[in-house]
Amino acid sequence: MKNTSVYSLLILLVVCLLPLNAAAKKKPDWVKQRPNDPAYYIGIGTTAKSGSEIDYKREARSKALKEMSSEIQVTISSNSVLHQIENNFEFREEYESKVQTSVEQTLEGYEVLTWEDRKEYWVMTRLSKLKYEQRKKQKLDRAKMMATAYYDDARKAISQNDAYAALNYLAKAVISIKDHLEEDLTHRTVDGTYNVGTELFGAIHDLFRRLEIEPVQSVYQIQFSKDLQVPIGVNALFKSDNGEMVPLRNVPLQFSFTKGEGVLTTQTTTNRDGYAQVAVTRLISKRKTQEIAAGFDFSHVVEQETDDEIKKLLQVFFPQKLMPVGRISLEIQKSKAYLITEEKIFGELSGSGPFSNMIKTELNENFFTFTTNMEEAEFIVKVKSDFVAGEEKKGQGYSVFLVFADFSISIIDNATQTEIFSDSLNGIRGMRPGNFEYAIKEARKQTLEQFHEQIEKRLEQVDM
Repeated sequence: MKNTSVYSLLILLVVCLLPLNAAAKKKPDWVKQRPNDPAYYIGIGTTAKSGSEIDYKREARSKALKEMSSEIQVTISSNSVLHQIENNFEFREEYESKVQTSVEQTLEGYEVLTWEDRKEYWVMTRLSKLKYEQRKKQKLDRAKMMATAYYDDARKAISQNDAYAALNYLAKAVISIKDHLEEDLTHRTVDGTYNVGTELFGAIHDLFRRLEIEPVQSVYQIQFSKDLQVPIGVNALFKSDNGEMVPLRNVPLQFSFTKGEGVLTTQTTTNRDGYAQVAVTRLISKRKTQEIAAGFDFSHVVEQETDDEIKKLLQVFFPQKLMPVGRISLEIQKSKAYLITEEKIFGELSGSGPFSNMIKTELNENFFTFTTNMEEAEFIVKVKSDFVAGEEKKGQGYSVFLVFADFSISIIDNATQTEIFSDSLNGIRGMRPGNFEYAIKEARKQTLEQFHEQIEKRLEQVDM
């Protein structure tokens, strides 16, 4: 009797649970037909139940979010700061292309519904359009308020003639709006209405215009020496609100060779008088005229950021070409040389030597001071060039002429009569329609270019 009662109870439980199992397997309406609710953004994703449970569930959810985010249309506001970024079209296009994909990554506050059977797993995500717009506005307002606070700090620093602090505050303000460059950044305060992005762009450009770096000496004459120690000094100045030029204190500067090559002492910062100094300790290039540029070192602001997108953004808002630069010329006291040339044109020695004169100009400008007295020369430079007429290629109604050029240069130490340098170019081709004169002009041009690219670089390393 007891066994019969237990058996009856089990039968009753099975009968009671059957409707629940059936209800669990029943497809919900959103699986049967996609909902159409104007108050919500909706995304539905489905995937086959193959592989690990974690993987197929993640895939279905990702599909739903992707579909939902595609419903959210992103528009570029006419008042956005992107319209100010004209100096870097590549960044602008890259940012605009990422705006839509970033929507999916920043979605929050959405509902998730799931359903599954033995073969498939379904996910529906749903986000209230009203809540989305509210959150979006909250984030935008927060960004504008933060950027405005940094902007106000920058203006205060400017009024105190602390341009370096102002640059740092402006950088922080730019970072504050990095996720909202496509939006209208118009901000209302007690002082009125203004566009935060436009104001920042204008403030940065205005600040750069008020900065100056003045070399203490614009030209330095340097004699090569093993114990070279040439101090290079500059003054960093800032134009205050009342038009007075005041010194910039504790501002990091960077010095670099923009023409030629050499070794400088460690980068430095300005002292209380706005003065900074480095020294040329070694000249690597043997060019006669070289140049050092002194500029503000803004790299630390960029380098302390780990996000590559933020680095790009700062480089766009703080373009290197706008930063003031002080330029210092170095005139290297070059060795005296005696020049011997031999130039053949179509098998005949040339009295005028047009190409030899071109090479002499290059050598005189960058490497030697030429003398007509061989005895006082430290070096003897021998230059040979040979221009050979090639064939005439005839076409329909026109002809193309070919000229080939060979060139060699040798440098001899006059005291020891030892050759310290030699190089050559062979088979340089000049090709032009018309006649051989046009072709030889092209051959000279091509040979001079090859001289710049191949031989000059080697000459700079020669100890002369």
